[in-house]
Amino acid sequence: MEDPREICGPIAHIYRSHIAYMAKELEEYGIGSGQFDFLMVLYRKDGISQETLARALKVSKATSTRAIQGLEKEGYIYRQKDENDLRAYRVYLTEKGKEMRGVILEKLISFVDTLLSDFTPEEEKVFKQLVQKAAFKLCESGCELRGKDRQDDSK
Repeated sequence: MEDPREICGPIAHIYRSHIAYMAKELEEYGIGSGQFDFLMVLYRKDGISQETLARALKVSKATSTRAIQGLEKEGYIYRQKDENDLRAYRVYLTEKGKEMRGVILEKLISFVDTLLSDFTPEEEKVFKQLVQKAAFKLCESGCELRGKDRQDDSK
């Protein structure tokens, strides 16, 4: 490949646009930039540890703590000491947090619809397959764990 920015630049632009769009759309609910991702993980697996949340989202423990505190302050989640490890907390959705699932999914669908609006059905299918293949390859190679994230996991 001649210039990696041909791929990395557009991927970064899509990611930043996604975060900015969701922050704007969820501002009225008191959900800040990136916090909706924490809720999305909890919709799949409620009651996981803060550390597991941070790892799942590939963010530092400090970033995770700030996001969780904000969501807790707004009443979307609550934390409870882990019975098996009193140093750790498990994170649970409140009823208010569970009720936001539909709103968040609606906003995500709207973003993806805009992203894919000029794609043919075949292009959309191929795009999804290629993005998933690339993401899987990063997971498989451990590439996303290089650098700072790997250091955080060793603590």
